Amino acid sequence: MMMRKSIALAAALLIAAPQARAQDAQPQPAQVLAKLSDAEVTRRVDAAIAQVLARPETAGLSVAVARGDRIIVERGAGVADVDAKRPADAATEFRIGSVTKQFTAAAIMKLVEQGKLRLDDPLAKYVPDFDTGGRTVTIRQMLNHASGIPNYTNPEFIKIAGKPDLTRKEVLDLVSGKPFDFEPGTGWRYSNTNYFLLGLIVEKLNGRPYADVLQREFFEPLGLKRSRYDNGAAVPDSAQGYAYNPADGTLRMADSRNMGGPFAAGAIASTAGDLLRWQIALTGGRAVSPASFQQMIGSTVKTGQGDAAYGFGLMVDSLGGMRRIWHNGGINGFNSVLTWWPDLGLRIAVISNSEGLSSEAVEQLIVAALTSDAPLPPPRTTAQLGSQDALRHMIVGIAEGSPDYSALSAGLAEATRNQLAMMQPMFARLGALQSVTFKGVDLNGVDQYLVQFANGALWFTISLDPQGKVGGARFVPLGPPPAP
Repeated sequence: MMMRKSIALAAALLIAAPQARAQDAQPQPAQVLAKLSDAEVTRRVDAAIAQVLARPETAGLSVAVARGDRIIVERGAGVADVDAKRPADAATEFRIGSVTKQFTAAAIMKLVEQGKLRLDDPLAKYVPDFDTGGRTVTIRQMLNHASGIPNYTNPEFIKIAGKPDLTRKEVLDLVSGKPFDFEPGTGWRYSNTNYFLLGLIVEKLNGRPYADVLQREFFEPLGLKRSRYDNGAAVPDSAQGYAYNPADGTLRMADSRNMGGPFAAGAIASTAGDLLRWQIALTGGRAVSPASFQQMIGSTVKTGQGDAAYGFGLMVDSLGGMRRIWHNGGINGFNSVLTWWPDLGLRIAVISNSEGLSSEAVEQLIVAALTSDAPLPPPRTTAQLGSQDALRHMIVGIAEGSPDYSALSAGLAEATRNQLAMMQPMFARLGALQSVTFKGVDLNGVDQYLVQFANGALWFTISLDPQGKVGGARFVPLGPPPAP
């Protein structure tokens, strides 16, 4: 669930492990981790967190690390509320965004186990008022993001989808009867609408609200005492979400939103410790049956990004030659990641209450700290060779309405094609490109640039893939964009 004012030109920026280690004659990552005592694991995680807290884009963090099924580190760090200077601790609740999707998928699998639903049942059987244009969309396809149903948080819908008081009817009206991205079952594209609809099905077949289903089926029996469906009500020990202004290095309170819009696609609040308890229960056959969990990670659809495949609310891929089962999330003021590394026997959950600080980058820093004995090198401070020229070339192409797709990775080229009609007029209104100034490297190892135009400015982050193509990019308007 992404509800931010920044615009990502790809589903996610490529995460370059921020602290790459020398590979010569180094022990295997699993060997390094296996020999660490719990105290040493804690020390290394604390050192990684300290490095993150020193960055200006950091507000607070919730972090948990487990080896096997045993949680070793569970803590909060930084601040839950900047103005009140209230510290974050292990009990501080953060919004988790799209990590919610695996809870929704598990609730669907519970219904399958109870014989109330089949994965290949049509959506029309349960939500007959949703207009698919005569297409048959199955429950399985929605779980996999293979339905073709457009995403209600796409740029063309954002003026309405970003409303703070969005109703369920407004969400459905946004996409019901609209052209599909592709015919069901013939492609893959992430769509929050899929999980919004799945949440409606969970409610209908259980005969009670989605929030109540989560509480009775998962939170209470699994001992998730700091997890809840976030209905927007004030909770004393919860974190405030923040937006980061990279131009002046300040944090400001993020735009608030009614959680009826995110619903089953992204409305849970939790802690990193509870997320690990959830994951341990899910992978261990206590949240759903072992057979159901195997379906969640085994019935997958390729995303077109390397070996990545999407199961039911879970991404399955490999990084650095190691298997990874994970999901991230983002919602106004927050982002999160929950990862299981089966080959390492390692589990990590990170939640950030600053849009400017990537929880995935923090997680990668922790992985690096726990899988090599080499000291963490200092962060890169110079621009990646070729990134400035590549950024200029991309901006000019978008402004002219004719990007050089050969200079972009396959995933970024597709995303740019999809968003060009929205971006080209905006870039045209910004006027002539005046300067592109390197400003630093973020925790992901991604270059940051201040881009000045005749009529405004953008803050850009950009990464190049190993072939020298632009693999990921994100931009944020600095100040109000010029009026259309």
